[in-house]
Amino acid sequence: MASGPKEPQESPLPLAQLRFVKEEWLRQRLEEVKVLYRDENELYRLVKDSATGDHFLHYAVRHLNLTAGAAEEEYHHLLPLEHDEVISFALGSPFYRYPDEWQAPFLRNGSEGGYVWYDPSGAASDIAAYEEAAAALKEKLLAFRREGSLGEEEIRRLLEETERLFPPKAPDEK
Repeated sequence: MASGPKEPQESPLPLAQLRFVKEEWLRQRLEEVKVLYRDENELYRLVKDSATGDHFLHYAVRHLNLTAGAAEEEYHHLLPLEHDEVISFALGSPFYRYPDEWQAPFLRNGSEGGYVWYDPSGAASDIAAYEEAAAALKEKLLAFRREGSLGEEEIRRLLEETERLFPPKAPDEK
C-alpha cells in the first residue's frame, strides 16, 4: 500500500495540516453555507468543511486570458475563518475583500490540480528585506567605485559582503 496523504474519508485532517490539497477532496468536503456576493465574474461565499467543521471564505474569480486566445480561467481562494467571523459575515457584516483584506495564510488553486497555502505576510516581509538589501548594495557599490580599488582581494571581499546583505535562501532554493 502506497504511503502519502490519506483520502479525506479515511482521515479527515484539517486542511491547515496539509501542504497540498487535492481539488477532488475539496469537492467532497466543502459545503456551501451562504453566498455573500455574486456577479458574472466574482463570487464570495461561506463554506464549511464537512469533515472537520472548519469554515472558510471562498473567493472565486473568472478571468479571460487574452494572451491564450481569450481562454477563460477560474481562480479559487479559501481563507480560514474563526467562529465569530462566520457568524458576523452570515449576519451581513462586511466580509474580507480579496486581496487587500486577506492578511492571513489562505489556500489558492494552481496549475497542478490542487490547492497550496499562500502567506501574504511572508511575501511582504521578503519584499521589504530585498528592498533594504538593494539600497545597501547600491551604497556598497558606490563606495567601492569611489575607492577605486579593483584588486582581486577587494572584489572578493565586496562579493562576500554583498551576499550577506540578502535574506538567507530557503533550503529548496538554488
